[in-house]
Amino acid sequence: MKNFLESLGAFALFRGRETEPGSPSTTGGVSVRLDAGSGVQSAAETVHDGDTVHGSELPGRVHSAARSAAGTLAQKRARPDFIAFVLSYFFGSCESQVFGGGYSHFITPSADLELPSFTLVQRRGRDIFTERLAGNYIDSFRLDLKEGFAALSAEVVGAGAREVNYERESITAPGNATTLTLGHAVAGASAAERLANFYRVRARLSGSQAWLTAVAQEVSGDNPAVVTLAAAVGGSSDNAEFQVDYLPPAPDWCVLPPEVDESPLRLIDAKVLVGGWWNGVTIVGGEELGPRLVSLSVSGRNNLELRRFPGNGGPAAHARRGARELTIALSEELRDSVRTYAADHPDLETLSVTVNLAGATVEGGFTYNVGVHFPRCAVLAAPVAAESGRLSTNADLIVLDDGEGWGGGGAIIWNQQTGYLI
Repeated sequence: MKNFLESLGAFALFRGRETEPGSPSTTGGVSVRLDAGSGVQSAAETVHDGDTVHGSELPGRVHSAARSAAGTLAQKRARPDFIAFVLSYFFGSCESQVFGGGYSHFITPSADLELPSFTLVQRRGRDIFTERLAGNYIDSFRLDLKEGFAALSAEVVGAGAREVNYERESITAPGNATTLTLGHAVAGASAAERLANFYRVRARLSGSQAWLTAVAQEVSGDNPAVVTLAAAVGGSSDNAEFQVDYLPPAPDWCVLPPEVDESPLRLIDAKVLVGGWWNGVTIVGGEELGPRLVSLSVSGRNNLELRRFPGNGGPAAHARRGARELTIALSEELRDSVRTYAADHPDLETLSVTVNLAGATVEGGFTYNVGVHFPRCAVLAAPVAAESGRLSTNADLIVLDDGEGWGGGGAIIWNQQTGYLI
């Protein structure tokens, strides 16, 4: 039975990069559990003529310029596969190899200004409708360690290339017709299912501007389907314009791929190291914050700009990034003056930040793990604050170029998925 509860919807992401932005990928698909409020909206950019001299006070026409998309994908109990997906598409480069009982994924910043795009399928409610959006990009992300689990949210911008599984059809038929023949079959194995998938029929009679709603009584299982109306809309045999909204049989892309069984990454299994040096494999030295840590968040922004050019049709064609920004917010108990000194002397004092998130251990002793490394950071500010009567320093860090060709930082993720951006 159809239902418009948000929790009954579903999402699928495709790890395989699109060959061309807006051309849907069908490789590496996985269903994912995302937070309530997640989703990507594709909409036409519409303008009206209220800014012209047109003989009336109110606008008289609207015009559709082009489509674009935007939205948020979030997991407040983040899993390794989702983190690897978001960071791969944010940074733009991922190298994967077999490691133990799974795979390791080395994610680093790409110097290319045109980042890879991905495909998303989202089902709204229980079978209200499903849409496939191609040409999506990760513009920004935020990884948080605070409330029990690691949380990750990502802001998406997209070209707006969109396919849907519903149909609107215009039919010319006599105004007194009691049956209409559609252009397709209607989804549903039973008469009740087909009637539930037939959303609306309305008619505009000859010489009228008013739309009159009709009631569908039965939808046949034929292809094309025949709709029987409970009563005729008009009494004349003059042709009328009918509009019908319905779900035809679902295309293959509406069948969502299976979900990956991974446990969320817990705060108590995390390690945060400050100081030390990244040698390309691991951090040497450094200090583990442990119970001193109040909260930590890592944020990145690509400053993407959607571009259009003549001849590319409706959707935006490409997204080009600006200068990438990486920042860290680090709050820790005020037990010494170390971070305050670093804020007072940012030109002299730099530090590395490493976040290790460990997940469940599976068969063969393989452990899910996410490591995010930033070899060289500067403290921009470290004001003292009070929370629940206890003093802390809330340091704002900016990630610097490390000078070793790593592009400021990256991530190593271990899970049982073969690869990303493939």
